[in-house]
Amino acid sequence: MVASGYGLWVNWSGDLNPSIIQTFQDYGGLHLATERGQALWFFFSTDVFLALARLEIWGKFNRLPVFAQVFSAKLLFSSKREINLSVDTVLAAQTAIVPDEFEVWVHPRAREDGKGLPGLTFEEHKPYTGLASAEWSLLHADSRLPYQSSLGWYGVLKPLGNPLEKGFQAGWREFFKEVEQAFQRLKIKFMLFENYVFFQVDNLRTLRLWCKEYLHLIGSLKEEAPERYWPCVQALVDRKGLNFNNELHKKVRLDWDQLVPDFPHMSYRNAYLLGEGFEVHDTRFNADSSSVDDWCNINLTLSDSDTIGILPVDISNRLVAGAHNYCFYCGLRTHEPAACPTRHFEDLDTSIWNKVAAMDFETINTGFRTIDAALQGDVHEGVKTVLGREGLDNVLLRAVFSVTDTFQLRMMRRMWLARGKEYPKGVDELAPKDDNPIWGTLNTMLAGELIPAEKELQQVVIRFPRDFRSRTINGFIAMERGDLIRAQQLWKEGESFSTSPLLQAYHVFLQGRNLEIQGRFQQASNMYKQVLRLCPQWLEALYRQAVCQVKMGFADQAMGFLLGLIDKDPHMFNRVLLDPEMERGHIQILSALNVPWTETEAKAGQMRDGLEKLRLDIATWFPEEHPFAEQALARISRLLQLAQVKNFVPFMGLLQGRERLDRDMQMRINQEARDLKQKFKYYLDRLAYIRDEAAWFPFPGILIEFNKQYNMCAANLNWALKTHFQVAETFKRAQKMAEVEEERLKLLETRLRFLRVVRDATLFMLIMGKTFFWLELAFMLLTLIGLPLTIYYGQTIMADWATDLVVKQKWQIQKGLILILSVLALGVAALRTAVVFEKVREKLFRKARGLG
Repeated sequence: MVASGYGLWVNWSGDLNPSIIQTFQDYGGLHLATERGQALWFFFSTDVFLALARLEIWGKFNRLPVFAQVFSAKLLFSSKREINLSVDTVLAAQTAIVPDEFEVWVHPRAREDGKGLPGLTFEEHKPYTGLASAEWSLLHADSRLPYQSSLGWYGVLKPLGNPLEKGFQAGWREFFKEVEQAFQRLKIKFMLFENYVFFQVDNLRTLRLWCKEYLHLIGSLKEEAPERYWPCVQALVDRKGLNFNNELHKKVRLDWDQLVPDFPHMSYRNAYLLGEGFEVHDTRFNADSSSVDDWCNINLTLSDSDTIGILPVDISNRLVAGAHNYCFYCGLRTHEPAACPTRHFEDLDTSIWNKVAAMDFETINTGFRTIDAALQGDVHEGVKTVLGREGLDNVLLRAVFSVTDTFQLRMMRRMWLARGKEYPKGVDELAPKDDNPIWGTLNTMLAGELIPAEKELQQVVIRFPRDFRSRTINGFIAMERGDLIRAQQLWKEGESFSTSPLLQAYHVFLQGRNLEIQGRFQQASNMYKQVLRLCPQWLEALYRQAVCQVKMGFADQAMGFLLGLIDKDPHMFNRVLLDPEMERGHIQILSALNVPWTETEAKAGQMRDGLEKLRLDIATWFPEEHPFAEQALARISRLLQLAQVKNFVPFMGLLQGRERLDRDMQMRINQEARDLKQKFKYYLDRLAYIRDEAAWFPFPGILIEFNKQYNMCAANLNWALKTHFQVAETFKRAQKMAEVEEERLKLLETRLRFLRVVRDATLFMLIMGKTFFWLELAFMLLTLIGLPLTIYYGQTIMADWATDLVVKQKWQIQKGLILILSVLALGVAALRTAVVFEKVREKLFRKARGLG
């Protein structure tokens, strides 16, 4: 098979923006090869110019160092369906330099086909060095045009069997319910006529999703609920030249009786545009398939057979659809701003997103089905009914209204009382309500009396000429009356009268929103960028830029903003799902968000399984009564509760909570390991002191039990100081050992006090005995010498009575003197020992230690 079309050669520096690849795919690009900063694509139609035009416009606001070249080419299919691109030899030998900005070079033969497209201009330009010699042109696009892809398809689904049979009627009815739900999820329009189902697919991404959804539905029903399956044949045709009516099946040149049930049938061209994840099979309608427009059928590849690729969230159609423009306050199209239910909301609902985070997708869909049922009659009355009752639908509707609470009157009330200068702290620091008459004007406005409210404002402005609040509310009044130009001017005045960066950013926000609802999305994005310069933490401004891109049709590019926001605040995930203003890119966004959802769900499943292991790990590191163990087990229980809810926010809370728990556990182990080391060093110092004190004990035979306890303590402390506590077994052993050795040291210190008393008493007795010995010896010598001398000198001085007394009572006197002197020696020895004991003891210790 041979197909004529256009080759696209792309060169880039650095990392290629994924939005470029997605744009090429959405416009019917067939990726052929990628190597070393360059890629080759093939387009069957002039949609290649439309894709490049959109990227050229986007490149004006975002730096894209990309070189793109368009030329005529042919795509060759071998008998084995291998693809080759046929181009001129001169073109194949080119080299290119990547520019600083996005550039599109068009070959003269291809240029002729693109000239008929509105909004495109081709500027002839001298080719760079390395390009083929030809009259090359640079492509430029008018940014005012949308450049929508011309791709589109009509589909026909036909059940097999006799419509008159009961089995057909019952089986087809059940199967059609499943198909109808798939249509609603993908926002595909359809109609039923004589058991034929006609539907239209507007873009290539929806075609991919529909084929995946349908084939997955067939496989799951056959396996899980065969009673709800009914065989059908399906054909998808290009809508060009056809009308969407109940005669469509007659205008498709196809023999329905030859179609294989279950597998969608389409041209080879469309089948290959589906890209990876699909297998292409020949239908063999013709002997030889020689054209890419011949029929084939497709099936899912094995690697992609169990994935749908889109989040299963169905927002109420009656809530989103409407005949009005987007409401300034809430973004819905069911009412004018003056009739918006949010006008009467008193304060911000700060807990609403936590409530949404407790819902899984099925719960959310159930809530929206309830809302849809409530809105079947009068939408306004239905909204009041839902808001007036408690329940799941009430929470979801309030969440939808909270998506744009920055632009609502309840935020204005907050800003009037805000004390802070930065977001978000400034909104939480509120001053008490003053007696300014502006509050009465607000009540008049809420009552719907806009003209009296304006008259009251005139008096307020006279009394308070520089009060920004009068400009703020006057801007809302002008907006509700439809005078958006005056509203813009009033909010601009309010910005100039604002007294803090927070208030200035708020008024810039209102101006940006005013431009957004007028469809001036680029100017609105610039306003939101200004908000970020004033309040960098106000992520709502970044979110609104993404919404503007979605409204412009750049949903793929907006995903860069949205994924970044989701990383910073997981609640943004649910917010994107419920935002009614994302309707234009709803399918693309749900498809793109499926990637982080699938990854997070898989990680959460692994974390959920790992929490039980972590519970066991904690038990191996810490005893049950340990404070950290009790705290960690409580945190694990809370994380396991989060894992029960299939929602992105609790899953992210589970991942982040597990990471924090692991980090805290490691920090606690490291800290306690350091504390244990210090504790064991302190224990060793105490043990050394005990050793030094016990070494002086004079009766080693009594120290057998004491030495045994000492040796055990010393061995354990030496082991602890030489061991690293990064293994659970040793860490836990060290914890128990610290308690045991603490008790052992207390026991040794208690025994040491007794040993010290015995030691000191013994030393005291030795010192006193030594002193007593020498004193006693001296007194005895004095007695032996003094008594004879007394007799001798007594006779000399003629003291006969004394001499006679001494001679006669010599032994009695000697015994008395010895007793008296012994008592005196003992007393003096005790007194001296008490005085010199500490000095002598320290001197002996110093001498023994070799210090003296």
